[in-house]
Amino acid sequence: MWGCTYNGAGLGHWLFGGGIFGFGLTALIVIIIAALVLKIAKAPHHKKNENLDTLDSLMILKNRFAKGEITEQEYQKMKQTLSV
Repeated sequence: MWGCTYNGAGLGHWLFGGGIFGFGLTALIVIIIAALVLKIAKAPHHKKNENLDTLDSLMILKNRFAKGEITEQEYQKMKQTLSV
C-alpha cells in the first residue's frame, strides 16, 4: 500500500527461499529429519542386551566348569540350553 511489498525473505514465502525450489529444500530437510527419528526409534537396543547376557552366562558356565563345580555332562547340557 505505501510502497512496501513482501519479498519472501526469512521463513515466509515457501519457507527456505522462494518458489518451488525453496519448498523442495524444506521438504527434503523435513523428510531427512523424520527418517533419522524413525531409524533411531526402531533401533534394536534390546537385542544387544540379550546377546551380552548370553555371552556373560556362557562365561560364568565356563568358569564353573574350569573350577570343577560342574561335570562335563552338566556343562554340555547347560551350554546347549543357553545357546537356544
